[in-house]
Amino acid sequence: MIFGKRHENMLLVTCVLTLALIGIVMIYSATNVMAASSLKYGRDAAWFLKKQILYLALGIAVSMVLARIDYDFYRKHMKWLMAAGFLCLLLVFVPGLRHSANGSSRWINLRLCLFQPSEMAKFLLIAYAAWAIDKAAVTDAGSLATIKPYLTMMAVLGFFILPILREPDFGMSVVIFVSFMTLLFIAGFPARVLAGIVPVAIAGVVLLVKLEPYRMKRLTAFLDPFAQASGAGYQVVQSLIAFSNGGLIGSGLGSSKQKLFYLPEMHTDYIFSVVGEELGFLGVTAVGACFLVLVWVGFRIARRARDPFGKFLAMGFSVVIGLQAFMNMMVGLSLLPPKGMVLPFLSFGGSSLILHMAAAGIMINISMKGAEGIVKETDHSRGRDRWACIPGDSAC
Repeated sequence: MIFGKRHENMLLVTCVLTLALIGIVMIYSATNVMAASSLKYGRDAAWFLKKQILYLALGIAVSMVLARIDYDFYRKHMKWLMAAGFLCLLLVFVPGLRHSANGSSRWINLRLCLFQPSEMAKFLLIAYAAWAIDKAAVTDAGSLATIKPYLTMMAVLGFFILPILREPDFGMSVVIFVSFMTLLFIAGFPARVLAGIVPVAIAGVVLLVKLEPYRMKRLTAFLDPFAQASGAGYQVVQSLIAFSNGGLIGSGLGSSKQKLFYLPEMHTDYIFSVVGEELGFLGVTAVGACFLVLVWVGFRIARRARDPFGKFLAMGFSVVIGLQAFMNMMVGLSLLPPKGMVLPFLSFGGSSLILHMAAAGIMINISMKGAEGIVKETDHSRGRDRWACIPGDSAC
């Protein structure tokens, strides 16, 4: 059974479904006018709502399946999974397959729907980091203080980030890089080694910003958005107006003024601003609290995991979800420069919602296989421990 003896599983599912349901309500509220007035959407006010409900149903189905597949499957097939993920990243550059929007080619056109490989790559790289950390701990007698596994991991990270930057998707690259490095730090890689990458990373960010004029414009607009309210600072200003309109308790569901073609990307990048306008400070606090609880539960699951791979997999998923949510919310509040990323579980989009639901399903499986119901046995033939279920225990 999914919940078994784990109260954290109930909390995890509650947070995920609460966020997803809030997202469905806010997506309909943000898009009904736009969809009803556009021939592109058949003048159907519920066009986005119907799509998101379908994505949520698929996400729930995927999460339920993955909650029952032993997460050791990903360790055994990590190399093949990484190869498939990298191939998908390259497919966004193939004419006829790629789909472009707003100057970026981040999606594969599957005819029935669009798929964003970078969302999958985000979780694959975290899984790879957990796998590599576990492997290093075994081969080096518990020591992670060697430079070789670190260099290998950084090389793999670089190979994946390069095509994502080429799409371009700067925001996703930042989320992946920071989450990856955070997981390495938690795993115990020497701080002096990790610190060496900081100046290189800062120099890389500065170079990337200078190479693309639109990034520089976003940065300058972030520093003083009202000075460029009709130009590069337009999104930021409209987002701040939305939060200002919301006040403490919000203007009420469906009462957003900014959705009337003022706030761009209101159903994706700026869905949090619509939450702030219609649900106010209380709604914003509730969404933030759900993400905090989700991350906290993820770390509890990691603490009870049966092995290092499960531990760092749960931690990594918690970090990457929490970091992306934090960055999206800070962008909406004009506390970070605009980066063009969605809010997990809330923003419109099949790739994001289904893959985040899949990550939640994997975390549930890690919880089910951990702590009580699992005993450690020594496999002398392989020289390492393995974990086995106590017969009849519900956690198995």
